[in-house]
Amino acid sequence: GGGQEGRPGQGALVFGAVAIPQAGLKRMLTEARRYDIPATLRGMVNNDMKTTATAVMALVQDGSASGVAIDPTRFREYGITSVPSLVVYCEAGHDVIRGNLHLKQALEKVGVKGECRDQAQQPLNKGDAR
Repeated sequence: GGGQEGRPGQGALVFGAVAIPQAGLKRMLTEARRYDIPATLRGMVNNDMKTTATAVMALVQDGSASGVAIDPTRFREYGITSVPSLVVYCEAGHDVIRGNLHLKQALEKVGVKGECRDQAQQPLNKGDAR
């Protein structure tokens, strides 16, 4: 890999897929933005990068997303096999919360018993302050 030196050793990521129904995807991306968590998507619309990019751009212009990436390598890195999933990562390791639950609940789960519980607290504080 290259050019990732500036990547923080801690943070959170939301994993989704282009195949998730639009309404669910929008909700997920809106929540991710509220908590300042970048979203990473997998998959293609009709196996076509251009169509996929257009679909993602539509979400971004809609205002429901900022910082959406289509990056299958991150899925492999954290062993994400089902979406939606939330990953909170830190020096100690990472926590994965799978399933279609609200981001706040997922972060709270990590905040209670996760390896990266301090890290999960930060977006919660941010999101609740808004």
